[in-house]
Amino acid sequence: MPHFPIPDAPVFIIHYHEIGLKRGNQSYFESILKRNIQRRLGDFPEARVRHARNRLLVRGLKSEDAPEVLGRLQKVFGIAHISVGTEVEATMSAMQAAARKLVQELDFDSFAVRPKRAEKHYPFTSMDIGREVGSAVWEVSHARVDLNQPDLEVYVEVVQDKAYVFAARAPGPGGLPVSASGRAVVLFSAGFDAPVAAWRMMKRGLSLHLVHFHGQPHTDDASVRKARELASVLAEWHGRIRLTIIAFAPAQEIIAVETPQRFRTILYRRMMMRVATRLAWKNRARALITGESLGQVASQTLANMAAIEDAAGFPVLRPLIGFDKQEILDEAQRIGTYDISARPHDESCTLFMPRRVATAAKLEEVIEAESGLDIPWMLDQLMAEAETEVILPSWWVDGVSNR
Repeated sequence: MPHFPIPDAPVFIIHYHEIGLKRGNQSYFESILKRNIQRRLGDFPEARVRHARNRLLVRGLKSEDAPEVLGRLQKVFGIAHISVGTEVEATMSAMQAAARKLVQELDFDSFAVRPKRAEKHYPFTSMDIGREVGSAVWEVSHARVDLNQPDLEVYVEVVQDKAYVFAARAPGPGGLPVSASGRAVVLFSAGFDAPVAAWRMMKRGLSLHLVHFHGQPHTDDASVRKARELASVLAEWHGRIRLTIIAFAPAQEIIAVETPQRFRTILYRRMMMRVATRLAWKNRARALITGESLGQVASQTLANMAAIEDAAGFPVLRPLIGFDKQEILDEAQRIGTYDISARPHDESCTLFMPRRVATAAKLEEVIEAESGLDIPWMLDQLMAEAETEVILPSWWVDGVSNR
């Protein structure tokens, strides 16, 4: 966000886009977004979030709070953009005075005024506001008007007999607010793909439960440590998030001994799907999420993914299915998980890897291959040893009410 003077009593003007298209369900999404914002500001007890005609307003903060608050709001899904401005009475003189104060310390050669009225009964038209406020800006700056590519844009929004004057917008992540679309369980490896897939499904409004499978004692604890760190990064976007750790090596040892080599990876993944399904039932989730990308590795061919998904008890969502690896890496950089994922670790699925992997497995062959396994007993054993912990974001405050 460009640097502009912050008013002594700033108002944060929060706009959303997709939520505004929900028509009859808009109030449902707005209420969840409002709650998520209030939780994000739980350590600012004076902050108040209020709805005002297709936007949310945050009042009660000080100018010195603005950088921290703005940084937090830029990680709230559902927000299209945020501005920090001044609230005044919706009179022409008040709007002109606010605009003069806003621009008096700024250096610019050209400007445009962008007026918007939520109240159509207001006595001035948008053209009137643009002309009169523009005149006030010119009096201070003597800059030229450029409606196409100005150095500075001054926004004036009239809402419910108040006017909001500001001069910059900071982008939000967009999408839908977390928990608006229900719950899902993520098969959460410590590589690049799963954290990006999780982030993308948060953006579609899902509340997530992460499940990480490790290969200890055949591997070290690097993947578990990385999973916790990655979960902490995602929690800054999501809010508090649950991470279940599964010691998967006992199941792998049985599968490696009692099934054909070429199906091992597929059978590992089928057992993981069963564990994730059990967690989904327990936590009232209704979907599973993976970081699979079509053709990226042997288990991610179309035939193999179909054979693996057969073991799932819920729909399997694959937000990265059409991504290539570079696109995934670029997104990991952008959301802040890349450096953690890049550190080396042993994946549980690489244990007891066969020399030859089936790339076009037939479902009936896979079912036959695991027919000798006591799958219910194996699943019970894995779940009995599961450890679940809660990962909290840096801003979390317990007991915050929806004000």
